[in-house]
Amino acid sequence: MQTDDPGRAQESVSSLYETPVALSVEPATSFRYEMAALAHPAAAAAAVRFSGSVRTTTRAFPRLVVAHAAQGNHRWQVGNESGDGRTPFVVPPDTEFTAEFGQLHLRTFSITTETLDHVLRSLIGDDPRRLQFSGLNRRATNPRLVAETLRFLEATMLADESVAASPLMRTQLLHQAVASLVSAFPLLDPDDSERRRPAARAVRSAVAYMEENIGEAISIHDIAVAAGISVRALQSAFHKAFGIPPSTYLRRLRIEGAHHDLRAALAGSTTVREVALRWGFAHTGRFAQLYAAMYGEHPSHTLRR
Repeated sequence: MQTDDPGRAQESVSSLYETPVALSVEPATSFRYEMAALAHPAAAAAAVRFSGSVRTTTRAFPRLVVAHAAQGNHRWQVGNESGDGRTPFVVPPDTEFTAEFGQLHLRTFSITTETLDHVLRSLIGDDPRRLQFSGLNRRATNPRLVAETLRFLEATMLADESVAASPLMRTQLLHQAVASLVSAFPLLDPDDSERRRPAARAVRSAVAYMEENIGEAISIHDIAVAAGISVRALQSAFHKAFGIPPSTYLRRLRIEGAHHDLRAALAGSTTVREVALRWGFAHTGRFAQLYAAMYGEHPSHTLRR
């Protein structure tokens, strides 16, 4: 999107971050707004550019937002923290945010706490530690890691539609973004050292193998080999971590991917059968049953929305 109208820019920013955002433009400056984004109910990556001097404020974002001012002048305040946007910073959910900037190129990544929890389960291989949001920016250890991830997201997902359309790439980039986020900012309780257990590592390896081969006809034996444990140990580890066998976990990953594609499809561009086959379901009827059990509706209803 591109516009010279501050009102339209305010509507765009508010829509992107799912909360009312006020923009105040200095009258004496020339204003221009450009935005590219890959938005999803669970997570979104965006690159926005502002020409002119602008002040923005919002009472709270519903999702956690991490941002980096790649170019321009930028000063922000998040709750009782403040800083220079040239270093990546985090805005926790439900926290007041204000910023003043000019000639800005800003990269952001936002994610719901529920999705953050889900991804951490995949990466850690167990229930994640309790998330904590106080003093994140003051205690950041390597925010430049986040800067590189945001730059990479803009150069891949926002620049190439084929990358954004790939379920595997979306999953991998989402995991990369979350891994860099929790590595740079102290979101996790540091006292939970037992998460380094061998079983947790095996589950993490198994989940990574599933996601990397999500469209292939992989077996439980293949997954166990990739995780470096026996099939029996794999079954036991998954029951302990998630309460389900690894085959059910893999099936849920595939149904989640199909759900996203059905929601994102343009009218007449695909069919339920095509989406089911894309995600490894050869029998459309069985896929519809499993889908309805997870989402409470037939996949054709999702596709027609």
